Order: sequence, then C-alpha cells, then structure tokens
Amino acid sequence: MTVSGRWTRSLAPVAAIVLLAACSSDEPHTLTFDVTGEGSFAITYVINGRSTTEPQVRLPWRKAITLAEQGEDTWSLSIRHLDAGSVSAVAYVDGQLITRTAGSGSSGGGTSSLSGSVG
Repeated sequence: MTVSGRWTRSLAPVAAIVLLAACSSDEPHTLTFDVTGEGSFAITYVINGRSTTEPQVRLPWRKAITLAEQGEDTWSLSIRHLDAGSVSAVAYVDGQLITRTAGSGSSGGGTSSLSGSVG
C-alpha cells in the first residue's frame, strides 16, 4: 500500500516488509525498534549487512540506531522465541511508524521479523 507517495508497506501475520522510498536528503535517520510481549527471545538485527544478535532478551526491548550511510540503508529485525510467549514489534524511522508485526510460539519455535530500507 502506498501512503502519500512516501513509503510502501506489506504486512503479514509474522513477517512484514517496508520500503521507505522518497527521502530527499542524505541526512542521518534514526531507526527505532520497540519489542514488547511475554517470554524470552533471541533478537537479531542487521543494519547494512552488519549483524548483531542479543541471544537472550526479556521484553520489553528497545533499540535506536542512527543510519548514517550515504544513499540507501537496509535493515532487518528477527525475533526468535526461546520459550512460550507472544511478541509484538514496531519499527519507526525518525519517529514515524513504518511497520509492525506480531506472533506467538512455544519453546524454541516461531520467528517474527521486520525488514526494509531507507534512502
């Protein structure tokens, strides 16, 4: 769906993809992940090909990242269930809601993810 010609969003129950297409400057952007829910999770985020994993996270969890690359920045967030519980994740760019996902799973099962680009 295109909203105001600025970004495109596709949303599925446990996965979402977003593309922010029409940023007019090469100024740094702030990407913020907010993850809430119940249970224990492994969270991996990838920014421009560089992966970081937090192997055991109790929720809520928040991460703000400055995207300072020239041109397009790509990102993804993957949340893997370590025990039974539910999760909801939201991604913002410069404070604007971009996409969200939610899911639930049992011990060691289920993954929720978000991904997109800014540029």
